[in-house]
Amino acid sequence: MYDYKPTRTNANAKIAVTILLAAAVIAFVGSGLVPKYPSILQCIGLCLLIPVIQITTRYLILQYLYRLRTQDDGSVDLDVYTYRGGSRMQLVCRVGLSEITAAAPLTDANRRPPKGLRRYNYHPDIKPGEGLVLSITNGDGDCELLLAPDAYLREVLQAAASRAAGQ
Repeated sequence: MYDYKPTRTNANAKIAVTILLAAAVIAFVGSGLVPKYPSILQCIGLCLLIPVIQITTRYLILQYLYRLRTQDDGSVDLDVYTYRGGSRMQLVCRVGLSEITAAAPLTDANRRPPKGLRRYNYHPDIKPGEGLVLSITNGDGDCELLLAPDAYLREVLQAAASRAAGQ
């Protein structure tokens, strides 16, 4: 079994939360200074708090764990767990290495998934500079995963994709 916890590599989430929170505070303070229609600024402030909560929970609090786990039959699975600081982890993705059809580094060309294909983002950054895009084909159909692996995990996943391409 191999475990890897990816770390955040940029501060885009912190910057976005700070800017949105400052704008919400300004809207709430401004609503106290404006004698006519203060509820409009209060509504704007509340609307600015929604993305603050979403970005905070997804990109600042949520953490990932990538685990390679060998099954009893000898096959290897990639498991992705999420957790929020505590010890309680939740399995959000399990993919057999035999189901990986391609592994490509994240570039500007493949930053968005192809039309009609679902991409599951398990990268800890809002706009990642680097990552690995895995193409998966299984019983549920085709999809892609976006991960932030270390060198060893990247090597294992690319080797699995090259074995699938050679078959």
